[in-house]
Amino acid sequence: MKKFLLLVSIILCGATAAAQAPGDVLYGFRLGANYSTLSGGNEKWDDIDSRIGLHASFFAQVPLSDSFSLQPELGVSALGVNENEVRLENGDNVQLKTNWLQVSVLARLDLGRRLFILLGPQAGVNVTERDDNDYYNYDFAAVGGIGYKMDENWAVDVRYGYGLSNIFDREFAELEDANNRWFQLGVSYKL
Repeated sequence: MKKFLLLVSIILCGATAAAQAPGDVLYGFRLGANYSTLSGGNEKWDDIDSRIGLHASFFAQVPLSDSFSLQPELGVSALGVNENEVRLENGDNVQLKTNWLQVSVLARLDLGRRLFILLGPQAGVNVTERDDNDYYNYDFAAVGGIGYKMDENWAVDVRYGYGLSNIFDREFAELEDANNRWFQLGVSYKL
């Protein structure tokens, strides 16, 4: 319940900012691919292959000035590594291919007519079908990227996500902690 309330709070903050911002709010969607891995205090992550997955999101671009805007986003990303699961010594299985519902509020700075940079926080909730063990469920990350506007509607960008929180709820002997890390290539279209 706490995670759900956090997600709703972030969405409401973005909507409040949109309602108070001057200028026209633009809406759009973004599709792309992730190249993700897990990192942390355990060398086990070095031996597991990275995962290539998909990303889809909806966004609003809320202009605060001619070159600065807020960009709240709500999307789904396939993250983790290219192993389906790891069996622990206690017999439990931990899923390593995960899907996340993510909410971010990015600051967007336009550098001239075509280039822009994005920077901001992101919160995620694991929506992968899980067993009763529920080893992981939320993630907080910092996201940064650079993009290029092809015209008024189409843009392409590259982002890097750096997970700040341990995605596992509890510690176990084999897997101390894990943080999501990903590169993301996306194409966006403003409606």
